[in-house]
Amino acid sequence: MEWLLFKICVEEEKFEALFAALDSTDGGESGNGFNANHAFLMGTLSKCLTERPEEVSVSNSFALHVFNIQKHAAETLDFTCRGSSELPTGLPGIDVIGYSLVLLKDICAWEPSSSETEAPVDSLLQAEPSSLGTEPPVDSLLQAGLVKRLLKYLGELEPPSTIRKAMAKEQGDQQPAFATAKVCPYNGYRRDLVAVIANCLHGRKQVQDEVRQLNGIMLLLQQCVIDEGNAYLREWGLLAVKYLLEENEENQKEVSELQMQEPILTPEVAELGLRVEIDKKTGHPKLVNSS
Repeated sequence: MEWLLFKICVEEEKFEALFAALDSTDGGESGNGFNANHAFLMGTLSKCLTERPEEVSVSNSFALHVFNIQKHAAETLDFTCRGSSELPTGLPGIDVIGYSLVLLKDICAWEPSSSETEAPVDSLLQAEPSSLGTEPPVDSLLQAGLVKRLLKYLGELEPPSTIRKAMAKEQGDQQPAFATAKVCPYNGYRRDLVAVIANCLHGRKQVQDEVRQLNGIMLLLQQCVIDEGNAYLREWGLLAVKYLLEENEENQKEVSELQMQEPILTPEVAELGLRVEIDKKTGHPKLVNSS
């Protein structure tokens, strides 16, 4: 049944019609237009794409429909309640936005046809675009503003837990600057955002330049840390930065010119009896004894 659903929705391009038809069924609507049937369908399609990528041919229209669903979910979801579980959460709206990101991650992992470099980690669409008789659907997603929108979502989130804890300790009793920021609705949301961006960056200079022009370099650098509730965020963050800088002199130059303005004391460093200071001569950080 799962594979039949995938064939009908993806290869026969009936996804939009089926998703719309599920609105009229009794699936426990969550108040943002999504119900349990929507979540089940998105989860099933995500599972099939992950498990059988070599048998999959994803169309541009399917990719754009998934992106439209992700945008609608992001605009209607409540980002004030921090999620405490992985997908599926049992909450239709949250599961829909999560599975849409997982689908986009896998769709955007298609190897760039003009690049002979290694494929992205977790590259799930191995077929060459020419063998499917179409351009990679990631191209349509990029033209539709995928990277700009995901950077916006990422920038609206509170910082990763490692940074939050360090900032809270520095601020003491003062109200943290990120108190009104959005939170992750499920465990892995931040990681999934970064993963989609990373796969979009691989081998695509236009995306590298777009991230720089949108002032997204520092934002991606901030994702290269451990974050509670987002397993493997650091790994995906490092991969995104690697793809961001590869053979791009403008991005490399911007990173090389970054200067640390103020050190942040992380709990891990404090536990060792150390603190971070900025060397006045070099402008580089250095570790010194706290005592």
